[in-house]
Amino acid sequence: MELLSSLNRERGLTILMATHEPQAAAYAQRVVHFLDGRVESDAVQEEVS
Repeated sequence: MELLSSLNRERGLTILMATHEPQAAAYAQRVVHFLDGRVESDAVQEEVS
C-alpha cells in the first residue's frame, strides 16, 4: 500500500482500487461506495499522515 501511496503522491499517478477491506480503503483520498450497482456515497477523506 505504501508503494501505491508514494506513486500517487510523488508522481501524481491515479490509482483505482476495488476492495471490500476497510484497512485498504483507509489509504484512499476518495472512497465511492456502491450498492446494487449504484453509487451509494462518494466521499473525500482527510489525508492520512
